[in-house]
Amino acid sequence: MNNKLMFVNCQKCGEDFVREECQHSIQERSIKGTWVIEEVLKAIEKDYQIIETYEIWEYDTIQLSKDQEGLFSGMMNKFLQIKQQASGWPKHCLTDEEKNRYIDAFLDREDIKLEFSKIIENPCLRSLAKLMLNSFWGKFAQKENQNKTSIVRDCGEFFDMLTNPSIHVNTVLPVNEETLLITWEFREEAYDVSSTVNVVLASYVTALARLKLYSFLEKVEERAVYVDTDSCIYISRKGLDDISTGDFIGDMTDELNGGFISEFVSGGPKNYAYKYTTLSGEEQIVCKVKGISLNYKASQVVNFEKIKDMVLKKSDPVSVLSRQLRRTREHAVVTVEFPKVYKITSMKRKFYEDHTSVPFGFKKIKY
Repeated sequence: MNNKLMFVNCQKCGEDFVREECQHSIQERSIKGTWVIEEVLKAIEKDYQIIETYEIWEYDTIQLSKDQEGLFSGMMNKFLQIKQQASGWPKHCLTDEEKNRYIDAFLDREDIKLEFSKIIENPCLRSLAKLMLNSFWGKFAQKENQNKTSIVRDCGEFFDMLTNPSIHVNTVLPVNEETLLITWEFREEAYDVSSTVNVVLASYVTALARLKLYSFLEKVEERAVYVDTDSCIYISRKGLDDISTGDFIGDMTDELNGGFISEFVSGGPKNYAYKYTTLSGEEQIVCKVKGISLNYKASQVVNFEKIKDMVLKKSDPVSVLSRQLRRTREHAVVTVEFPKVYKITSMKRKFYEDHTSVPFGFKKIKY
């Protein structure tokens, strides 16, 4: 919706970013989309009603046990092992006995054998293993009609490309008097289907991940102040359950190692800052903004106080100079400096004056 992944209560309110109370009819409120069956079942559990069904894709499913090799078991287990070992020992594992107990528990739960000597904290190796795991499923949803590059030395081949109705030539770069570097792509109706793309598998991976995150949100409800793909920041209150943490796949981990956030502000998705106190009583500040490298110079412009000021007082956007490596048309790698504009990007929900938010189209129950 609006080229964004949005979760709304009313189709029309979401499309038009309606900030007022929803006045649309049931037909206008009805949400049209494509979902996997697990999402549909969750919606029915939450009292949503299916008004109309247009098309259903049905597949045979196979449930494998731990002793059976699935299509991707070997690859996934390999990189999960590397990622878990590079994460280091859990903070509760202090003695050799506790460490061996952790290894046995991980084997029993995940069917992956960790090597004692290789469990050493290594952020770089962990990031690499995580990248391999995340990138793999993404191949299933990769754009099939990618740009292609051809080196052409024959005039006939060049003119054939220009007159071929099934392709579109994007750029032509003369390399020398006899060689051209041509980038091109197939037209939408002519490209070949990739054997590695399967939108159903990609949809299932992302849908089940969202449902896993939603299970945590169901627990904290209105105490949640920020969520992302695999994380949740929420208010902990006495007498109410906290999200449990663990050492296994699918468990939440405490990113603050026992510390707590005293102040949090968000300017939109992947755009937030917070103050937190460590176990030793030291106060620290974390600031993260997607697309802006917060080095020392940039941090003087975009920081906790600036984000807080922009959210509470609706201050004007600010400009930050950013340096990036870019490749020129001639394939030279250069460093370029250009301004980036930082602003509040909270467009996916409806915000009230007290800065609480609800989905577009949300209606309070009237008794």
